[in-house]
Amino acid sequence: MKKLLCTALAAAMLGATLAGCVPQKSGGSTSGSAAAAHSPDNFNAEGLPILNETETFELAAKSRYNKNFADLKFFQDLEEQTNVHIEWNMSSEDGWDEKKGLLFAGELPDAFYGQGILTDVDVIKYASQGILIPLEDMIEEYCPNISKLLENEEYRKALTAPDGHIYCLPSLTELSPKTHDKLFINKTWLDQLGLPLPTTLEEFEETLKAFRDNDMNGDGDATNEIPFTFLYNRKENGLFSMFGSFGQLDNNYWNHFIVKDGEVVYTPVTEPYKEAIEWFHSLYEQDLIDPEGFTHDFSVYIAKVSAPEKTVGAFLGWSLSSAAGNNKEDFVPLAPLKGESGEQIWNTYPSAINAKGSFVITSECENPEALMRWADMHYDPETSLQIDQGLFGTTLTKEGDKYTYLPLPEGKTLADMIHEYTPGVNGIGGVTMEVASKLELNANLQERADLDEFYAPYNVPVDEVYPSVFLTTEEVESVSALETDIVAYVDQTYANWIVNGGIENEWDSYLQKLDQMHLQEYIDIYETAYERYQNS
Repeated sequence: MKKLLCTALAAAMLGATLAGCVPQKSGGSTSGSAAAAHSPDNFNAEGLPILNETETFELAAKSRYNKNFADLKFFQDLEEQTNVHIEWNMSSEDGWDEKKGLLFAGELPDAFYGQGILTDVDVIKYASQGILIPLEDMIEEYCPNISKLLENEEYRKALTAPDGHIYCLPSLTELSPKTHDKLFINKTWLDQLGLPLPTTLEEFEETLKAFRDNDMNGDGDATNEIPFTFLYNRKENGLFSMFGSFGQLDNNYWNHFIVKDGEVVYTPVTEPYKEAIEWFHSLYEQDLIDPEGFTHDFSVYIAKVSAPEKTVGAFLGWSLSSAAGNNKEDFVPLAPLKGESGEQIWNTYPSAINAKGSFVITSECENPEALMRWADMHYDPETSLQIDQGLFGTTLTKEGDKYTYLPLPEGKTLADMIHEYTPGVNGIGGVTMEVASKLELNANLQERADLDEFYAPYNVPVDEVYPSVFLTTEEVESVSALETDIVAYVDQTYANWIVNGGIENEWDSYLQKLDQMHLQEYIDIYETAYERYQNS
């Protein structure tokens, strides 16, 4: 793997496409492992190639950057080395939930690939039905890289289902910051207006009004400024941490479950949640919030923040380097806004595991051993680093036992360069400190560290974060019967109330309807799982 991946690559090929235009499949007239007759004699338990003759596997994947994985140099090199040919069944990230349901209800792929491709509930639900197969025996026999990763007891515990099996592989990076979402504000605009950094909800609102009412980018059009934008239902770009100004954070990682004073809390039925929604609606009603906040996809969102027209006043994001591009010098991070209590809190993401359900193999796969060996190659330390930070010869170079960054082409961000050649944030792998400690911090990683330090005083303690737990099969069955309707209803009212208002008049009927949906039974399940995790 290393030999091919270390080769300097040709010039980048960039295709800008809309999310809905992601190619659905990578081509070919056959699908799944039926593309080649599987024979045990074709498989090599060690060494390369993995297969003597090429076999084809269908993998379902989703892409935030709207690329077909078949076009990525990383996977092309991997196929040359292994003779494992992947027919990619692609989906945009925003259309994934619907696509996932269709796949499980219809013709299954051989595997599902990519960071967070399945939820924890998905993993247990479909494993209990025999649709997903156990991986631990193959890990022990064929996967030295994954086996080494699982020597970390925290990771092994997190990936082990209540029945003792391992059904999924993670995407993780020990480079990951503890704070994923940050609030940024346009300091250039503040300076133009002679305004200080806002510190309270009221000051922030007044600042957004000033952004709205002035031609801040000086293009002669005072109507094209976006005072504040966000991306609905994403932990890096959503509104969840801003709920802390009302005394209680929200969190989408566990469908709005948090821990407060040692008790599990479902935030959408609490007064702080209601108060936050009312405030966000007041911003929306005054044209202070991007009207597309609930509809635009990730690519459109990033395009707005980084546009040369410079129309954005404040936004939520992972970092300035990854979101604002050439506009990053205009923005600075903003501390959590003080509400009536004056409290300042922000979400914490304590685990290096970005997602557990990032690679699973289905019962349709005729040669799971080959796919497991193929997946294991992603967890080679240097390969994981390249998936996460870009290929050698494009963004990285190796000098002795150190890894350093190459200069970026003009007009390109590091995220651009990573995702032109590798799956990046849509991939799998495990960047541990074994390799991360040898990486020279570039401006992007240094920014992550600085932002982590900036938000550290406001991060809630780890024990107030709902942990990454697996439910039992029985709990999953109950949750599956309850969660779809509850989540859909909560999401629908959340968006509707911010856009159209009405939460005050509809709150009691909303709680009543959730009660009819057996919300307490749903909450009880997560309380039981939390107690079991605490006692394990």
